[in-house]
Amino acid sequence: MTATTQYLIMVRAIDTKLTRPCTAYQGRCAKLKDSNCESTFGSGWSEKGSCCRKRTCCVFQCEDIPTNSLANGTVIVAERNVGSTAKFTCDAGLFLAGRQNITCTTSGWDGNIPQCTNISCPETVAFFNGSKYIFKCNGGNWSNSEANCNVLGGHLTSVDTGDEYAFLMDVIALMIQHIEQILYGFFWIWEPFNYSDWYPGSPQQPDNNNTQNMPGAYCTLLFPPSPLPSSKWNYHPCSAQSRSVCEIRLT
Repeated sequence: MTATTQYLIMVRAIDTKLTRPCTAYQGRCAKLKDSNCESTFGSGWSEKGSCCRKRTCCVFQCEDIPTNSLANGTVIVAERNVGSTAKFTCDAGLFLAGRQNITCTTSGWDGNIPQCTNISCPETVAFFNGSKYIFKCNGGNWSNSEANCNVLGGHLTSVDTGDEYAFLMDVIALMIQHIEQILYGFFWIWEPFNYSDWYPGSPQQPDNNNTQNMPGAYCTLLFPPSPLPSSKWNYHPCSAQSRSVCEIRLT
């Protein structure tokens, strides 16, 4: 190894070294002395101190969660740095649909803001991403359930994203936990949908070929086996009785 090569390695080692405060912030050094943190690392990165050789120390902060973002509850967010935690609690008599704590990562918060809701029968009402959801305790076949949702101005819920599915399972899990008559959380849903999570062995399409020995199994159930929340989907005869979730778009 030549002296020049050794010198270049030493310079590179110095350039990549973090100062102690920057390390404590879980920061990164900008590549150049005048580099902008956001242009170097992306959205959410901002300046906080400096690294060696007068380069900027860049730290990531998650999106702000306002204290009023949880209706009928309390939000505690001390910091928004990587590793910081947001904590949620509900007012007395209400239940938290979602996670009690979420953590800031370099990709943002690792969960959605939950909500506080009243879990009750004959129906539980909750809101998510511009829609009102009505979780029915009483059963009906698919056609009757869809017709009831139509009267309310909506449809049986379709599932478009994993976040929406997680929200549905959070509310259903609370209903099973706190309402004695909800022993099983089978709920009709609408098709088509843009997200799916089929139960192992499911045909993953309407069962026109009667592969499960269930004639007319053309309709889809949220099919949560025990324990929750390891819920999956399955096809079921449309004439069977099950609970339902109506979705009414508000925006």
